Amino acid sequence: MKERRFGSVHQRSPLQRAIDPLRLQLVLEVGRHGSITRAAEACGIGQPTAAAHLRTLEAAAGQPLFARTGRGTSLTDAGRVVAEHAAIVLSALEGMHEELHTVGGAQAGTLSLASCGDFGNYLLPRVLSEFTAGRPRVDIRVTIAPSGDVARAVATSAADVGIAGEMRGLDDVVAERLMRDELIGIGRADLPVVGRFDLRDETLLVSTRASSTRAHTERLLSPFGWPARTVELDSVEAVKRSVAAGVGIAFVSMMAAADELERGELRPFGFRGAGPLERWLVLLRQKHRRPTPIAQAFEHTLRAFCARHMRIADGTHPELDLPQLRAR
Repeated sequence: MKERRFGSVHQRSPLQRAIDPLRLQLVLEVGRHGSITRAAEACGIGQPTAAAHLRTLEAAAGQPLFARTGRGTSLTDAGRVVAEHAAIVLSALEGMHEELHTVGGAQAGTLSLASCGDFGNYLLPRVLSEFTAGRPRVDIRVTIAPSGDVARAVATSAADVGIAGEMRGLDDVVAERLMRDELIGIGRADLPVVGRFDLRDETLLVSTRASSTRAHTERLLSPFGWPARTVELDSVEAVKRSVAAGVGIAFVSMMAAADELERGELRPFGFRGAGPLERWLVLLRQKHRRPTPIAQAFEHTLRAFCARHMRIADGTHPELDLPQLRAR
């Protein structure tokens, strides 16, 4: 099919330049009512104004659109052609208006998210469940990555919204604190001692250098001259499985290890003298980019979820009552 172009304003035909939604609606109303006066009333304007609009459209069409009779005004064959297309154009405009209203109301469109693995794997599905309810026309793309990569995705507009562990030196990114996330030490289920364990001879299992969890644990433990040996793995799932297999020990988010701790597959341990092992999870957005209505709506849902469900800072967990699993 040959593509039809309107071109510049100066290249358009007189009819194209005369097209106006009000004039098209007047044509339809004349066809319905057989009267310019009643067509004007239906459109909420005066008869002289309506007549002037119709004369302009008729002159642009280059042929009569209306036939005046003693009983009123009817459409000519050319007028019926205009009316047929007018109905299509007005319907398309109404559809455009409804879709714009839907997009503006965060009911349609596309949302790109990037999240660190701890939040993305264990909590984000529940946030998405709340957000997508009643929004069947919203398409969502989710990327799970280390926090550093999440920040880069937001900075380069590859993601509209990011959720990551708090980091230093973020350029072109605004960070808003969402919730505290406790980091706990985990070892194999038969770890002989919990709480007073000399870790200097243990192998520390860590995620990649872009991981916020790794940055926090190394910063907290470095004053103790540990770790002496590390094994780097590319995901928290790989870390947990390696701990369970006896490769070494690790520090992970409480939310990432809760299921294995509850089942007794892993054992928590404390690290005396290191202070609380915790970090902030933050919402990331690009500094110079205005959030779309959909992104704003998701952020609202995310904040409400974190405020309602997560109380890590005061030692409670809404779904899992596991105070005995917290590091001591």
